[in-house]
Amino acid sequence: MLKVLSSIIVLAGALVLSPVWGGDFDRQSLIDADYKQGRTAFQQRCSACHTLAEGGSNLVGPNLYGVFGGEAGTKANFAYSDAMINADFDWTPANVGEFMADPLAKVPNTKMIIPEGVPEADRAAVVSFMMLETGAADWARPEIEEELLPEGASIAEKYPSFWNHMMNNTTHYRMVTAEGEYEFDAYFNKDGSVSSNTKVMGFWHVDERDFFCYALHRIPLKPKQFIECFPIVAMSIPRFSQELWKSKPAAGLTLHGGILPGRP
Repeated sequence: MLKVLSSIIVLAGALVLSPVWGGDFDRQSLIDADYKQGRTAFQQRCSACHTLAEGGSNLVGPNLYGVFGGEAGTKANFAYSDAMINADFDWTPANVGEFMADPLAKVPNTKMIIPEGVPEADRAAVVSFMMLETGAADWARPEIEEELLPEGASIAEKYPSFWNHMMNNTTHYRMVTAEGEYEFDAYFNKDGSVSSNTKVMGFWHVDERDFFCYALHRIPLKPKQFIECFPIVAMSIPRFSQELWKSKPAAGLTLHGGILPGRP
């Protein structure tokens, strides 16, 4: 009898110390997930809106450090939607995976609108990467060999998909301000200039973080100009739609942006 009780106690302790999440998000699957695959997918699909480091900034979405295990919609210093505040679930790995697959299906009326969900083949790797980078994993970060580009490599060499996408297609904007709405098409040019199908014009450059920063001016509504930056990796998957993202680059301005194929 004593032996049976001891076994039960040991089993209970294991259940407390080793959470069981099930499916593709059980602990062993997350340990075995490809770190580089998860990092790449997060950078391409999530980094425009979220940071992971402790003390990192909120962007369009909240900083995600410490989010695993917490209740949805409760992380301090971020204005969550009512839908997220009332979601009534904790951020287990499985729930994070379900949310990145289809945010609106998981939390109807959430403010997190994305062009497409994270593909099933990437989800466990992304969740594992996020856990490692936000202090939630109880396993070590794997040692990986990085592929180094030649010193001084150009943006076109470092991010060929992004370069071709931005420099050969049309960026469509819809501005929403207190004065009304304004739509125009912009063309990012290889010489660092930005032209458009209206009087709007501007310039762009890439900073030391590999953020693509651009300024537009001569806008007929207030604000007459704005500056915006985003990580290049977040735009490295070619997508086409009139509206792919939403941002607030200046006070009183909501900007809807998308990419249309080709140029006039």
